[in-house]
Amino acid sequence: MRSKPCHPVQLHAFTNRVISLPSFHFTDSKDKTSIPYLLTRGGGDPTPAYTLQHPSPTSHQGQNCYAAALFDAYSPDVLYGEVLIRPRWTQPSLLQEDIRRNGGIPPPPEPILPTAFTIQLYNPDLQIEVKREQSTFSGTRYDFAVPQDTFRLPSSSALDRSQHDPAAALTTPKINFSFKRENKLGKDMVLTMTGRSTDVVHKKKSKEPDISIALFRGLRELTMYEPNLYRVDIEDPKGLEIAVILVATVIKDVFYSSLRQAFNVTDAPARRTSGPNSFSRTNGTAAPVQPSSPHAPSSNAIHNPTMA
Repeated sequence: MRSKPCHPVQLHAFTNRVISLPSFHFTDSKDKTSIPYLLTRGGGDPTPAYTLQHPSPTSHQGQNCYAAALFDAYSPDVLYGEVLIRPRWTQPSLLQEDIRRNGGIPPPPEPILPTAFTIQLYNPDLQIEVKREQSTFSGTRYDFAVPQDTFRLPSSSALDRSQHDPAAALTTPKINFSFKRENKLGKDMVLTMTGRSTDVVHKKKSKEPDISIALFRGLRELTMYEPNLYRVDIEDPKGLEIAVILVATVIKDVFYSSLRQAFNVTDAPARRTSGPNSFSRTNGTAAPVQPSSPHAPSSNAIHNPTMA
């Protein structure tokens, strides 16, 4: 049964509500190492909110990985969070057909689409793991969780000061979130709050519906559903905002683009040395290698003077 079309008055009211919500615009920039993120609210003029920085693709830190750091737009020394993804690589093919198709040399290894990555937030420090899950019925989604409590309470007790921050404590409840496509045809994605880690009732049996938190339209505009954010029982809403922006950025840059471009893949030219199947890679550029940790963040690799 087809649903009835929206009445013009209802559609106009919905459009006005969306316009009045805060939206972050992922702008295009000629300088790929520094991209401004603009904020609009209530249909007003866009104002700078954050600056996304990438290492130069030609630098050693920017090759064969994806690295991004989110800075304050007005205080460029304030680093809010970052992400570093080092992909796993395919094994080089030794099939004669593949070698012949590649001009007589073995094809270079290709990056593999990651199944998880980690967001690193600062002040306070917090690592948020994002997992990419696939389902036949619901499609692909990106799940992550944010601690309900983040900041340590003031205390004069030496014992209290020696304890872990609430964000790192295993006893701290976590709020679960999920990014997924709104429909199978478009690129619009919806971020929903799906529950808490303390939920004892299975999600399918729970009567409480998911709460929409944000809409990622066309992978270019991130609209925050501000009224629903007040329903999220979380101590650090600013940290949640930064985490959502970085997760959306990675989804756009890595999972909806060419992997070779996203990871700045550099192939060292191969030359034949001796024998028909003996090759070596030499030009002073390191060939891609499989790292021990595919998605662990490292601030030294991202927050680097070459990015300034």
